[in-house]
Amino acid sequence: MRTPESGTDLPLRDTRYRELELYPEFDFVTAWLRDYVRSTIDNARISEREYWSVVCLPSVGASDEGHRMISVHAGDQEIACLYVDTSIREDRRVGGFVTVDTRVLEQSCGADIDRITASSSALSVHRSGEQVSIGWSETPASREQFDALPWRPAAHELVRRLMQNGRNYWADAHCPQLAMFALE
Repeated sequence: MRTPESGTDLPLRDTRYRELELYPEFDFVTAWLRDYVRSTIDNARISEREYWSVVCLPSVGASDEGHRMISVHAGDQEIACLYVDTSIREDRRVGGFVTVDTRVLEQSCGADIDRITASSSALSVHRSGEQVSIGWSETPASREQFDALPWRPAAHELVRRLMQNGRNYWADAHCPQLAMFALE
């Protein structure tokens, strides 16, 4: 595990990064972020911060889902998130969600959202207009169903469209230390 330096003189986003480094899930978070960015964001290095960003331990962290570790944003929207569920005392469970383009997901699956939802009972699938949010947890059934779902092309299409529509609203909260893991 890495040893953080003193965070007294660092901007808030840097101290949050130092805190996240201490989480036992840190390696999982960086590997997941790398996969997500490589799968969904064209020209990630060039568009970093201005069109997409990763926020470390966002202040909207506590929720029914657990404590958010990272949020990924493109344009004016949060498009992915990882959280740790600490409600179970003996086990910390990781979960997350990705938001994707409905039409592309349906085409990739060869089924409509209702059929996708029915065949993915371990996932949380919520449709909102032209987008679908797919939530998963670190249980074997949920991970198996999420990994089998062809969500990457649908996420790529949504991110492309959001980046075309305008700049990233969360650029000021961007954590370049985390983004480096996605860009290596």
